[in-house]
Amino acid sequence: MPILEKLAQPGQARHWTDSIPLEFHYTAGVAGEEFRRELRDNGRFLVSKCSKCKSTYIPARMYCPSCFIEMKDQFPIDKTGYVYSFTSVNKDRSGVDTEFPITVGLVKFDGVKGGIVHLLDVDDSDRVSFGTKVVPFLKNSSERTGAITDILAFKPVSTEPGKVTVDTGTAERRAAGTKDDEARSLLHSIEESGYPIEEDEMTISALRNKIGKGELLTREEDRLLHRLGDKAKEWRKAVKSSSETEPTDTLSG
Repeated sequence: MPILEKLAQPGQARHWTDSIPLEFHYTAGVAGEEFRRELRDNGRFLVSKCSKCKSTYIPARMYCPSCFIEMKDQFPIDKTGYVYSFTSVNKDRSGVDTEFPITVGLVKFDGVKGGIVHLLDVDDSDRVSFGTKVVPFLKNSSERTGAITDILAFKPVSTEPGKVTVDTGTAERRAAGTKDDEARSLLHSIEESGYPIEEDEMTISALRNKIGKGELLTREEDRLLHRLGDKAKEWRKAVKSSSETEPTDTLSG
C-alpha cells in the first residue's frame, strides 16, 4: 500500500514493535566536573561563593541561583557536616531485601547552602538524629574515580577536646555487603533472563562460585558482570518485543 494512500479500515494499518538499544552519556557540567575532580584527587568537597550575595553553595555550581551571576570563587571545605534529614529502608535499588537496614541522609554544612544526599554509616537508625555531626568516609585515593560513590558513607563522629574519632570498620563492612548484594542480584537477573550463556558459561560459573562464597569481586570481574548484565537486559527486551509482535502485524517482503 502506498504511503500516501488513505486507510479505509483500521485493520489495514501495519506496525512493527521493536527496541533500539541506546547509550546516553551525561556530563556533570563545568562546576560539577571540578567538584568531582577535587573529590577524586584530594578527597575534599568543592564549594562556590557568590561575589554579590556572599552565599556559598555545595556542590560547586557555575551561577548563583539568587543573583544569576557567574560564581568564579571556588574553594574546598574541610568542615564537619551535620544530618539535616534522614530515612531508613530495607531494600536496595532493585527491590531486593538487604541484610541490614540502609540509612540515607541529607548532609549539610554550617554556612553553606545545599547539601549531599548519601549513606549514613550507622548500625541502627535510632543512633542518628537531626543535627548529628558526620564526616565523609572515602575510598582509597587509588580507587577513586570522581564519582559520588567515592564517598562510601558519612560517619557520625564523637568529639572530645582536641580529638575527633571515627570508627571506619562498620563503613567498610557495609560497603562490602552492599557490593555483595548487588552482585548477587545482578547474577540472578542474568540467569533468569534466559540469555544464552554458552560462550560465557565458564566465566559466569567462576563468578557464581566466588559470589556464593561471599568473596568480593575484583574491579575487572565487577565490570565483566555488569557487561553480561547489560547483554541479558537487551536479550530480555528483544524476547519481549518478539513475543508482542504478531505475524499479521508485520509487513510482507
